Amino acid sequence: MGRAYSFQGTNASGTATKTGTAVVGGTTVRPRLYECLIGNAQAPGDVAGLYGITRFTAAGTPASTPVPQPVDPADVACVCTSGITHSAEPTYAAQDLCQIPINQRGTHRWIANPGFELIAPAVASNGLGQRLVSAVASALASNFNTFFYE
Repeated sequence: MGRAYSFQGTNASGTATKTGTAVVGGTTVRPRLYECLIGNAQAPGDVAGLYGITRFTAAGTPASTPVPQPVDPADVACVCTSGITHSAEPTYAAQDLCQIPINQRGTHRWIANPGFELIAPAVASNGLGQRLVSAVASALASNFNTFFYE
């Protein structure tokens, strides 16, 4: 395993197909997603949503680009970049790598088995995004935590 980093974000609204967090690699590094958390910090209703983790080929336009924090404080700064609360969505692949159906009242934690992390290619502006794929009714904005290594 390489150097590990984390960052958090919220999708722009509770409507479907809104990205919460995106980790963007580059020509010299391939981000490997090994853990994510999805939940709601607001007062939830009884609403279901389908969340996805998906590769993208264009990073879109994030409202903010938080600096991923090293899990080990002795590690160097991250090469990958991040984006949250997108105003223009990334260009996603047709298939999600992982789909997570959850009720808005719950929180979900996904963890990859070692050696089976979700990996983006070493191509500029390519990466992995966590997003709300669809919701049965108007869902609250979701909170996302992303853990990856380079």
